[in-house]
Amino acid sequence: MSVLAAYVATPGLTVAGQDQPELADNLLSLEVECDIVGLSRCVLTVRNWGQRNGRPGFLYADRDLLDFGAELSVALGPDRTTVFSGTISSIAADYRPDDVAQATVHAEDALYDLRLTRRTRTFEDSSLGAVADRIAGEHGIRARVDVPTVQRAVVAQLNQSDLALLRGLARQEDAEVWLDGRDLHVARRPGRGMGADVPRLAYGANLLSFAVRADLADQVSEVRATGWSVADKDAIDEAIGAGELGAELGSLTSGTALLEEARGRRTEPLVRGVPLAADEARALARAAYLERARRFVTGTAVTGGTPAARVGGPVELGGLGTMFEGRYTVTRVRHTYDLRTGLRTHLDVERPGIGGAR
Repeated sequence: MSVLAAYVATPGLTVAGQDQPELADNLLSLEVECDIVGLSRCVLTVRNWGQRNGRPGFLYADRDLLDFGAELSVALGPDRTTVFSGTISSIAADYRPDDVAQATVHAEDALYDLRLTRRTRTFEDSSLGAVADRIAGEHGIRARVDVPTVQRAVVAQLNQSDLALLRGLARQEDAEVWLDGRDLHVARRPGRGMGADVPRLAYGANLLSFAVRADLADQVSEVRATGWSVADKDAIDEAIGAGELGAELGSLTSGTALLEEARGRRTEPLVRGVPLAADEARALARAAYLERARRFVTGTAVTGGTPAARVGGPVELGGLGTMFEGRYTVTRVRHTYDLRTGLRTHLDVERPGIGGAR
């Protein structure tokens, strides 16, 4: 494994499509964060005093550069990988008695618009894909739906934001929602991040620390969803277990298998939602089981900067022993930069099993 010894860690900043090296030179701290349930957000703090037009004064106090709605992009690493692209929504100033004046801006990606749009309406004879297409069109972005969706008689949006509705529907079908440029993606996890290079980190090298835990507390043998089919005039009873993990589990030992070995079988009845068709019940049970199974092993890593890490994508961790090394799925990424520690990447990861034999 090759390890990059050193590179310029200062982030690259772009405002309104123009590189801003002077803004990067004045950067005091930066934080970019994204997870599987929230927006991508960015907070940057810059020095707000210096020479401007040959005279000392405030550098970013007149909204010439840092303005509400201005597009902001952040690139990290030697390859200048873009880790954030969004618009500025907040501007703050801090005039300190013992230090230079500072300016701080907050920015969010385009999902911000979906979060702020709250409605009450219904979608008749619709599906997750159709709802995603409708919402994306209303916000001027493109929907990319790559998941077999369940047809529903009625989808109700009751005083919900567009983002909450879409994520709620996606969760019921084991799908995730994220934004890539102007494309609104809806897909299941195994398909997210496919084709991209897998970041490889080793403890003692570019993996600075890793805390991990395998916990049987929320593991089950199967999730069972029941309901009543109005069309068939018959009861619905669908159960989903470890067989749904497929390639996600690979050669690992699942939490379900370890639970049954240590404590016996456990069936979890699904109490939220009332499925009206068998395929809807299967989708609900599948999503509920996989959500639990994937969180059997959870960990938090700190690296010396991993711009290639993506939420929903894989990361390979080595040097940890057979039980915990191997491939994980990233559920949260937080890049930080300051003048004391330089660039750091904080990762939350999970997977459905452990390695090695007893």
